[in-house]
Amino acid sequence: MWNLMGVRAQQFVRHAKEPVLTLNNLKAGVTKQNQQLVFYSKTPRGYKKQPKEKIGFLGYAFLIVPATTFYLGVWQYNRRRWKIDKIAELDYKVKQSVPLQFPDSLEMISEEEYTKYKVRGSFDNSQEIFIGPRSLLSDEGGTRGFGLISSGEKVGYHVITPFQVENGPRILINRGWIPRTHLDPKSRQEGQIEGLVELVGVKRSDEETLAMVPKNQVDKDTWYSRDIAALASKLNTEQVFLDLDLTSSLYAAQRGGPVGGQTRISLRNDHVQYMMTWWGASILTTLLWLKRFVW
Repeated sequence: MWNLMGVRAQQFVRHAKEPVLTLNNLKAGVTKQNQQLVFYSKTPRGYKKQPKEKIGFLGYAFLIVPATTFYLGVWQYNRRRWKIDKIAELDYKVKQSVPLQFPDSLEMISEEEYTKYKVRGSFDNSQEIFIGPRSLLSDEGGTRGFGLISSGEKVGYHVITPFQVENGPRILINRGWIPRTHLDPKSRQEGQIEGLVELVGVKRSDEETLAMVPKNQVDKDTWYSRDIAALASKLNTEQVFLDLDLTSSLYAAQRGGPVGGQTRISLRNDHVQYMMTWWGASILTTLLWLKRFVW
């Protein structure tokens, strides 16, 4: 029995000299076969990091791409600011500027759109063309009825009528908006202005339309957009088109006639999406360049 106890004591002493396989010892790299401390690395032994490619002529030339796209983004930002200021300027011109006297000669009419003119003459109510459908615009550019439309209708048509300028040419006047239910002149007889009148109008150009807008059917007298040359040919007028302002239309509008002031300032202002596209391209190409030559 004493021999047996001695053998067990020797085994205990031998195991006590060996390192204990605890979690901490395993992390330190201690094993039964190797009692030395070994610190492991994530990088394999003998691995050498490949040096980055040298920046040559093409590498520096590539920087033109992010620099150019960044500049184009800045240019679109400046264009956006210019467009906002231009819209504000035209809005003031249409609503608050002093109108010019309509000239005696057509050659003296300004080529610039949204120029206001004061003109004296008479309407030819026997000929009317309707362009639409159109939403009713308020004096703030929204879709309200100025308190002149009691039916609550917001979709209708613009009434285009020939206007004989006193001692002058025959031109086109957009008298304003009417609801669908008032297309027949007999339904708004009191709003048909007769005789000599003085009014203020805003000069307009041809209307830019989207691809989804149907083409005008001149032979059927169906009009979806403002084509001044076609309208002038149809109504035998000069190619001059004025939008009647709200004040000049009040008398007729209060009696069921068209509501003027339907000038919509249409300047495309989609520079934000172009700006973000160019700046996004600049950031992406810059990251690609850094990944290849720096990181």
